[in-house]
Amino acid sequence: MRVLLVRPRRLNAMTVFGAVDCEPLELEYLSAACKAMGAQPVLYDGILEHRPFSRVVREVRPDWVGLTGYLTQEREMAEYVRLARMAAPGCRVVVGGVHAQLNWDRLRWEGVDFILRGESTAAFRALLSGADPAGIPGLCWRSGEGWSETPYIPCDIDELPLPDRSGWAAGAKWFRYLDYPRVSTLKTAVACPYTCDFCYGRNLHGGRYQARRLDLVLDELEVIPGETVFIVDSDFLLEEARTEAFLRGLEERGIRKQFICYARADFIAAHPELTARLCRAGFRCFLVGIEGVRDDRLEGWNKGTSRAVNEACVTILHANGADCAALLLADPAFEKADFQALARWVAEHPVRYASVQILTPIPPTPFYRRKEGELISRDLRQWDLAHLVLPPEHMSRRAFLARYRLLLARLTLCTWRRGAFRFVTPAYLGRVLVRWWRRRGALR
Repeated sequence: MRVLLVRPRRLNAMTVFGAVDCEPLELEYLSAACKAMGAQPVLYDGILEHRPFSRVVREVRPDWVGLTGYLTQEREMAEYVRLARMAAPGCRVVVGGVHAQLNWDRLRWEGVDFILRGESTAAFRALLSGADPAGIPGLCWRSGEGWSETPYIPCDIDELPLPDRSGWAAGAKWFRYLDYPRVSTLKTAVACPYTCDFCYGRNLHGGRYQARRLDLVLDELEVIPGETVFIVDSDFLLEEARTEAFLRGLEERGIRKQFICYARADFIAAHPELTARLCRAGFRCFLVGIEGVRDDRLEGWNKGTSRAVNEACVTILHANGADCAALLLADPAFEKADFQALARWVAEHPVRYASVQILTPIPPTPFYRRKEGELISRDLRQWDLAHLVLPPEHMSRRAFLARYRLLLARLTLCTWRRGAFRFVTPAYLGRVLVRWWRRRGALR
């Protein structure tokens, strides 16, 4: 049985530039599951591939095509489905991933046979093996003139296999997080126990946070390629005891890596000594959801932090020689002074990186349900957190976007002066342009 696993491309300024590109971890899990059952998986990573997709389908002649993707990639996903059907009419197409988990009803396109909502590789294997769809949790399938579905049941993520990273080396030169090259990706938990109402991740896995057993995490770290590991949990630093056990495991097993992780400001502010130990153990960059610099906005977003807590976090990370990547939000309710306040805050605090995303209601978060009636765009390509999909409250759309872009420019210049973005060299830009030129005709 031949299985073609696809991660779609998305060509925009951010993805072409390649400042943040990670391995296709979701496909690597599925590839491991395929090999365990004797199937032959082939990965097609649209972020890296320049071969026309239709040609690859004809060469592979897959029995199954598995496709993942995010909200902003829906158009591309639908096109991959259409091309797969044309090139291999007899194949069966299954769509899955984090977007499908909560928005499966948007993906019932012509040509899709199954939508698998769960994270379970066992469910994927059962589907490929021909099991009765009615016995597979979280599965949607064509039934007569409509669709049938089974209830979504969160799987035990400790049962996931080790990802199949046999193709990692071939794409490693493109896997980076800003100034950190050749990055591997590690997942140690799913969902998040906090209740920020704009956050998509907290709704995954049935809204139930689950952390993997640390012995399994450490087993994976012992064989993971590369010197830098990006821990992609919504928030790695949640439990003091688990963090301390993780550090002990690194020391006992002699694991030496550089780490990048997401972290909450309140955890770092409340645990300065533990943060210092993390930094000594190799944690180099912390992606911190600062979000805003006004307490009333943080409270309105149900963030659970404050400006004072955010500033304490930044001070602790700087004192330990770690990079802080401050993740900020531009609210459509902003006035001119709010943009200026964000720029001033970054200038006054020692953060190495600072990014600003436009507050966007992602379906089906509580924030989306409140704002759905106010949407000014249904073009999913604009739901990339860099476009307005809600009307600005205190200025025109043109004025808001002009101030937003000016803020991005100011923050980029400010952090560049502090040593950020040193990977952006003429040689790097040349490679990026060559890659863009080769990739632009691949979706055909």
